Amino acid sequence: MTHYYTAIMFLCVFSMIVMEYCINISSTLAHSRKHLFKLLFICVIVAAFCEWLGIILQSTGSYTVILHAAVKAIELSIAPFTGYIIGYVINGHENKPVLYFLLVHALLEVLSAFTGFIYHVDSMSLYTHASCYWIYVLAYVVSIFYCMFAVVKNMHRYQYNGVTLLALITVFLTSGLVIQTVYPELKVDYICIGITSILLYIFTLEMIQQNDELTGLINRRGYDNYIAHLEEPCVIIFFDVDHFKNINDQYGHSFGDECLKEAGSALLTAYAEYGKCFRIGGDEFCVILSKKLDEVESLNSVFFKEMDRLRHQEKRLPYVSAGYVYFDPKSRSIHEAVEEADQMMYRYKQEHRSIEQQ
Repeated sequence: MTHYYTAIMFLCVFSMIVMEYCINISSTLAHSRKHLFKLLFICVIVAAFCEWLGIILQSTGSYTVILHAAVKAIELSIAPFTGYIIGYVINGHENKPVLYFLLVHALLEVLSAFTGFIYHVDSMSLYTHASCYWIYVLAYVVSIFYCMFAVVKNMHRYQYNGVTLLALITVFLTSGLVIQTVYPELKVDYICIGITSILLYIFTLEMIQQNDELTGLINRRGYDNYIAHLEEPCVIIFFDVDHFKNINDQYGHSFGDECLKEAGSALLTAYAEYGKCFRIGGDEFCVILSKKLDEVESLNSVFFKEMDRLRHQEKRLPYVSAGYVYFDPKSRSIHEAVEEADQMMYRYKQEHRSIEQQ
């Protein structure tokens, strides 16, 4: 059994080393997220190694007691941070209450090495759970729930439909922990955590790769993929920021970026509940409605009112032109529909310019 467990831990650690290499060569992730994923995989490596070493040191005599207590303190302190780091990666910012809770827990695990209230290593180096082992379980549960909360919260932010994938990952992790609880001699917890970390890395990449970092909308890549698989009737709305080049020339690109952010925010406010919002070019946006198809004019009104509200706060904020078309994949091609919506937007823009010149 020891040889089997050693093989499992070797595969777990080696898989994390492979992921470290993947992070190093990745051109997709921002540096901040790269560092966090590296930290995640290092935590899994260290915790898995410490658990393996703890098994090797089990009942080896008095001369290994200090080392055994130390490696268990390291393992039990680090393990709950894995869920927190994944949540940090997805959120893009730290959660101080959860972080402080886990730091306090880590301190308690270190104190337990001396007092034995969470776990105990006896004079013959036999490791056992103590009466307050529930503290470790609580820390781990808090970490996992924070991770899942961050994922669910940001699925809306990224307009991502990976609910099924997230559910499967959650079931996988839960299954591994249940198996470990029912059959503690199998020691499958860290291989399960390692695989879950890899799956959540893939999940995160899938969300991030379709996201426009400036506006928070789905990017051109996500747009191209989405329209290529349209199978149900929808409404396609195109938007273009008026005089955007003049905005950049007169007020600078930083203000231009702020204008795009505000336009993206207004799009999400008006349409996100009923469809997908995309940034498809420099100052070009698109919304594809899958719901409320017969209420497109009222939704457009919500968007323009939101832009007016934002313009009341910042007078320099430009106007936005829009054009839309109803699209049924059974009656015509997506390219014809896109061209029609684009032409309508162009006519709207010309009419708006004519009004400005009068």
